[in-house]
Amino acid sequence: MMGSAVREGRRRLVAGAAIAALTLSATACSTPSTQIAGPSVAQPVAQSADGLNRALTEFSQNSSEAKILTDAQLRKTIPKAQQWLENVEIMPSKCGVTFASPIAEQLKNSVMGAVELKDQFITVAIYPDAATLKTAWDAHAAANAECSRYSVKSEGQSRAFHLAKQQVKSNAPLNEGYVVTGSDGSRTSQQLSIRSASANILIGIQQTTTKDQTAQQLNAATETINAVLDKIK
Repeated sequence: MMGSAVREGRRRLVAGAAIAALTLSATACSTPSTQIAGPSVAQPVAQSADGLNRALTEFSQNSSEAKILTDAQLRKTIPKAQQWLENVEIMPSKCGVTFASPIAEQLKNSVMGAVELKDQFITVAIYPDAATLKTAWDAHAAANAECSRYSVKSEGQSRAFHLAKQQVKSNAPLNEGYVVTGSDGSRTSQQLSIRSASANILIGIQQTTTKDQTAQQLNAATETINAVLDKIK
């Protein structure tokens, strides 16, 4: 019983983190939409929640430890994710979240899914159109460029973060990767955070990393992104 409760609690925590990743940037909804131009632009895909769930299930069929989080399961975590994001204090303040609309509103017309693996968490969001995703992507990239160092205070505890940019080269037209180092003054941890976008598809990968693991994990994550794209399209 205790083990089940711990696993369920961890899943809720992971699902909440997935929601934050899938929104990209809460300020993006107030930014004018931009068109994606160019001959190599991928075509948008139309995918239902059930269709995305089937695609992610097929993608992870060779992993016995894979756990699929459906669109419905992720949406149940939105209220707590919204509450946490509104109560957290981020310094400098320009690196914080400014809510143009609640998370539920931002994701209302998107389809979501996630795969939880032993050492990796994969999120997928299919936005209503490519322009909406591109606007969110640009806002998020601009924020990262200005906020390579910031601190987060929650429930009286503060943690400092540093973003170190990484090279990501997947089959998606848009890619970004960071090693996120976090420290509370006594303990330090690192996370590899990768996002790739193709037309209206956003894929994110999160996993714990170390200096010796990062290069290999980047290569593996690139292969994962390409494989997920192939299953969804």
